Amino acid sequence: MEKKLLLTIVLAFLICAQFVFPAKEPPYKAEKIAGNVYCLYGPGGNMSILKTAEGLLVVDSKYNHTLKETQEELKKISPKPVQVHILTHYHWDHSGGFKAIGKNALVLSQEKCKASLKKRSKRTDQEAISRIKTYEKEKTLSFGKEKITLLHMKPAHTSGDTIVIYHNAKVIHTGDLFFHDIPPYIDVKDGADTQNWINVIEDLCKKYPEYTFIPGHGKSATAKEFLHFAQYLRYLREQVLKCMKEGKTAKEAMEAIKFDNFPNMKDQGNFANKNNNILWIYQEFEKKTKSK
Repeated sequence: MEKKLLLTIVLAFLICAQFVFPAKEPPYKAEKIAGNVYCLYGPGGNMSILKTAEGLLVVDSKYNHTLKETQEELKKISPKPVQVHILTHYHWDHSGGFKAIGKNALVLSQEKCKASLKKRSKRTDQEAISRIKTYEKEKTLSFGKEKITLLHMKPAHTSGDTIVIYHNAKVIHTGDLFFHDIPPYIDVKDGADTQNWINVIEDLCKKYPEYTFIPGHGKSATAKEFLHFAQYLRYLREQVLKCMKEGKTAKEAMEAIKFDNFPNMKDQGNFANKNNNILWIYQEFEKKTKSK
């Protein structure tokens, strides 16, 4: 009975995961981070925008149903057109508006991100997805006076995460590799690997300790705050593995694991919360055990 209940919960989460995060969407707000790099907060995942005389480079595009509002906010930053559009990953709260925002732009993603978009999108979206240009591990480009690196290290939040590094501004857009003070979505179905995720965070913070990090959700942050999020993931893994070795079910693990050391990690409704984090880590370990 419990297995059937968990299966029902899991299926519900996988179906609605792209559409219900977080429980209450924040209002639109643009913040200048450094140089000519801005962060656009609001419904869906954070966008970063590079403003130049030639036009805009944007990272992610929020939801499709907020497209009109998103485009209006971009025009407040600059009336220039979007010339380059980068996707950090395939989730709809980050990629939903890409067809319109990137209609006349060069659209870039990691190759597995494009594959996931193609697999999980409607037939009517396939033509737009086919125009996305991909890279495997690293791609460098210049736009305006900014040097930009697109970096894919390993499967972490999803199988095809892209990290966007603005070298001159010393800003890094992490996509959903960073949920600032918010329990993350762990996309086990698409190949999420939380140990790789931790390693990626630690490697980035070691190499770019003075950079400002734009998370997928939440306010911009320092390397120290990004590392604190890695500590949360490590704690989750350790505690879930301990519970599994003790023979506890996922539900029992939810009751046993405490988060006193992470008081700033605030649940966001019925989806993005710490209990679901336990469930997804539990699934991740089960999936890896079955694949051995």
